[in-house]
Amino acid sequence: MKRAIAVAAILLTMAIFSRPAFPADGPIAAVRTEPLGKRELASTITGYGTVGTDPRNTTTINFPYAVQITRLPVILGEVVRKGAPLVEVSVSPSDAMGFALARSNLEFARAELARVQSMADQQLATRSRLDQAKKNVIDAERALAVQRKLGTDKGSTLISAPFAGVISMVNAAPGDRVPAGTTVVQLARQDRLRVVVGIEPEEMGRIRPGMPVRVSSVFDERVIIAGRVEKVFGMINPQTRLVDVSVALSPGQSSALVAGTRVKGVITLNRRKEYAVPRSALLKDAGGAYLFVVRNGRAHRVAVTPGVESGGMVAVNGRIAPGERVVVLGNYELRNGMEVREEGK
Repeated sequence: MKRAIAVAAILLTMAIFSRPAFPADGPIAAVRTEPLGKRELASTITGYGTVGTDPRNTTTINFPYAVQITRLPVILGEVVRKGAPLVEVSVSPSDAMGFALARSNLEFARAELARVQSMADQQLATRSRLDQAKKNVIDAERALAVQRKLGTDKGSTLISAPFAGVISMVNAAPGDRVPAGTTVVQLARQDRLRVVVGIEPEEMGRIRPGMPVRVSSVFDERVIIAGRVEKVFGMINPQTRLVDVSVALSPGQSSALVAGTRVKGVITLNRRKEYAVPRSALLKDAGGAYLFVVRNGRAHRVAVTPGVESGGMVAVNGRIAPGERVVVLGNYELRNGMEVREEGK
């Protein structure tokens, strides 16, 4: 008896829910539909960062000896052409004195060698004394060669740009005395910039070198520069609390960006074809995500599980067949079983 009652209750419930929620003479909603089909969707990670110079395409101007800056015609951020003057320096008095002393020592050593050679010819000097005089000349020649290699023999030196680029560092001013090895000017290629974007630490394990990246200015996303992940850093940047990802831009494209620009980088992890619907077709309530499909002139609610979103399309998985008409416009006013009129039909 109890079993018969239970079966009757189940049949009654199925009958109630299988009936349309609206009568045949109920309201008719106008909707726009699209057939469900597969689309190629990209799984992406977005990071934000800045455009910077690439150290591998940067030249640093310094000197192996102390100098005084006599002319510095460039300023930070200036764009210069190939061959443009960058800095002119003169040798410091102490280094100039070092060259003069080395040259004087060589002249003295050569004169002493000539004198000892003359004495040796007259058997007034020993063989060892002559050998020592020859060695002194060789040592003096080497010392002078070192001074010339250092550049201390030059009164003034003008350095020009070896390539067209942007001045990324100026570390002196006219009149300054600069110690040996100090960077005076740094020049970076403007057509070979590098982008560094920050990502959430939990995402770093999904990114690999070589993955494609779409780079655009945060202020103007119309210009998109293609690039690839160059390296993923293995620690959190203490300033941003994010993990840095270095992006190498495609050759010749970085001229559309300027060093220091804030950019957005969209890293593509993978691409695959999935059943997808426009973002407008997907709705959510307390019961979860769902959409409406049109069957026999009526709207039917179908629960779905959303997946990857790309280019305004969202991957969906649920009890929906390929080719079914999915409501993409006018769905907010729909109820399950409501009669609908599709645009264009």
